[in-house]
Order: sequence, then C-alpha cells, then structure tokens
Amino acid sequence: MIWILPLLLLAPSARALDSRALTFTSGDKTVLRLTAADLAKRPAARTITIADPIYKKTKTYRAVPLKDLLTAAYGGTWGENALGEVFFDALDGYRSHAKVSVLMNDGGMVVFSDVDVPDWETIPGKGKKPAPFYLVWTGPAQGLKDFPWPWQLVGVKMTILEDEYPKALPKNAAPDSAAVRGWTIFRRSCISCHAMSGDGGTVGPDLNEPRGITRYHGKAHLKSYIKKASSFRHTKMPDFDELENSELNDLMAYFDHMTALAGTK
Repeated sequence: MIWILPLLLLAPSARALDSRALTFTSGDKTVLRLTAADLAKRPAARTITIADPIYKKTKTYRAVPLKDLLTAAYGGTWGENALGEVFFDALDGYRSHAKVSVLMNDGGMVVFSDVDVPDWETIPGKGKKPAPFYLVWTGPAQGLKDFPWPWQLVGVKMTILEDEYPKALPKNAAPDSAAVRGWTIFRRSCISCHAMSGDGGTVGPDLNEPRGITRYHGKAHLKSYIKKASSFRHTKMPDFDELENSELNDLMAYFDHMTALAGTK
C-alpha cells in the first residue's frame, strides 16, 4: 500500500540531504548528474510511504519517480529501446539491472531522503544505510524478485547487456543449447554480483578467472550451494530456492562452456 502526502509535508532539512551525486551515463558519456538537493527541487518530488521489503516494515521517504529521471537523462523516447537495459551501480560494487520494459512500469521511485530517520536508518542485518540513493517500488506486486531495489545507489547507465559484458557471452554455443539456457539464468540471477571472464559484478569472485569454477568445485556441491548458500555458511550470497535442478544443470553447462572458451584449467 502507498500513501502520497502533500509535497511540503515532512520535507527534509538541507543538512539531511546527501551531497553525493547520482550520475546517469550513456556509453562513456555522463548525461545527467543530480545531488539529493537537486532531486528535492524537482517538481515531481513527493513523500511516499511503502511496505519496504528491505527493512521489513513500513517506511516513509522523499523520492522522485524513476521514469521522470530516466526521461531527463535519456530523452522522452528511452522506453522505445526494446533491447535496452538499465544498470544500477551501488557503492559496494553491486550492479543490478533491469530491462527497459520493466522500468516502463509506474511505481519506481528514487529515494533521496529517509523521513523517519533524517540521517537514514541502518538496514537490519546489513549494518549499512541505503544512502545516498535508494530505488524502491510502490506497487503491491513490485517486489524484490521481479524489480530492482538497489540501495547505496550512485550510478545509472542505459546500455545493452550483451554490449556491456561481451566476455560473459557463451560464444559459439548453439542457440538451443544448455549453455545458452544457463547464460540466461546467469545474466538474470548472478551477474549483478559475479563476473565471468572479467565481465560482471565485483561483489563476489569472478567465476572463470583464473580458473573455471566447475574445475575446483564438484557440480553436486556447487548446485546445492547455489540453491541454498545459507545452509553452508554465513554469506552475502542469497539463496536461489526457486531454481529447478534442470536450471542448475544448465548453469553448470554454461560454466563448462565458459571455462573451455577461456582455456582455464
């Protein structure tokens, strides 16, 4: 549930606004740079109250619609980029992404201030605050599984994933192969944290350099770990309970294919 409050209600003080900027890029070019103070001045800025799945409770924020900012950065036709994806870069190296078609949905809001706690509330279990910016969604069906909720957000980039991460592609694999199906799973669920041959996230280790992961982890163990990492150790890696065994087998096929491409042992 969401409540929109009057624009001036509970407006944050100037000292509560983070001075760091949210930078929008296209290719290698910066196209827009906004501080929290800049966002606070935008006509679309508003106060929202949501059931926040990160905090697991109701939270009130000051925010600007994501679509408003994407239009300001990339022009009014950005939603027509059928192959495009938008990457969201966080301070800790986490790099989530979503297809343009997903971001065309109403409900995405870029938070620039925590109304409940002027200096931002620490996320339970994380020991970190989501400042300087935090992408949230206001729709009842716009949860963590299907929509990006990056916090400590500092960068936004519109591109095509395959252009951004060419070394992660399973080149020479047949279109209907297990390796290609595994790549689809990896790009959706893994590449935000893990790199493949140097392309991808930096939160977790590269899974193909200097040595392919299926060359030093047994596949049965690896599949169990991916499915429920929390049962093995305390880790930042989330559980992927939803993955079927056939999908895990496809992921192993992708890992094997990438190891052969890189010539690692």
